[in-house]
Amino acid sequence: MDGRPFRVRPVVAWATVAAVWLTVGSGNPSASSASAVPLHVLLTLSSNLTSLTRHTLISEAERIWRHEQVRIEWAHPGQALEHPSAPLRVLVVARPPRDETASRQWPVAELIPEAEPRALAIASIAGAERVVDEATRSGAVDGRMPRERRLGLVLGRAVAHEIGHFLLATSTHADSGLMRASIDAREFAAVDGAAFRLDPDASRWLRERLTASAALTARAEGFSYARHRIDRPVVCGGASSQ
Repeated sequence: MDGRPFRVRPVVAWATVAAVWLTVGSGNPSASSASAVPLHVLLTLSSNLTSLTRHTLISEAERIWRHEQVRIEWAHPGQALEHPSAPLRVLVVARPPRDETASRQWPVAELIPEAEPRALAIASIAGAERVVDEATRSGAVDGRMPRERRLGLVLGRAVAHEIGHFLLATSTHADSGLMRASIDAREFAAVDGAAFRLDPDASRWLRERLTASAALTARAEGFSYARHRIDRPVVCGGASSQ
């Protein structure tokens, strides 16, 4: 059985992105986390999630962005006053997916950049569970892994994708890597997370803007995959964004 792809969907076009605090490091993924750029995120997790799923979600999102020298610093409900200027809030809730039962694609997470007082990313537990179910039915995943951990991997990757939209200030998608618009369910729920890295073009663009001189303040123009692909050769057999 073919694994069905999930879709992550940013909402509306970008105009600006809120500030991110910088203590920039070397750009080397193996560098100490103390040298990475801190991104403060207010995090709300549904009480329906087990402790294993929560831990896996947080660890996976941190792992993905650590490679780009971005250190996610989470604040939880009740801690908002400690980070009043946190530019992003993430909700992971038991939000039913849109009625797309017959579709071969469905959204798992979305970003609402114009939300106030900060941008808002929402991940659907029900959407992530559907990804896990599809991957399990395909028979291509290791059944020995606890379902709770696999669910955490899916949610962590979906959250990391939306953080990517936020940091890149873009609604566009890549042909490969973390910022693809759709991913096969089997790959999305797999143990190996090497495919969930920021692509070279976006990584280069982001790192060029992480300077130690000042905070990365709101900018009128974000990263665009369409613009950065101009004049680049077309490679046959590459994955296509949907």
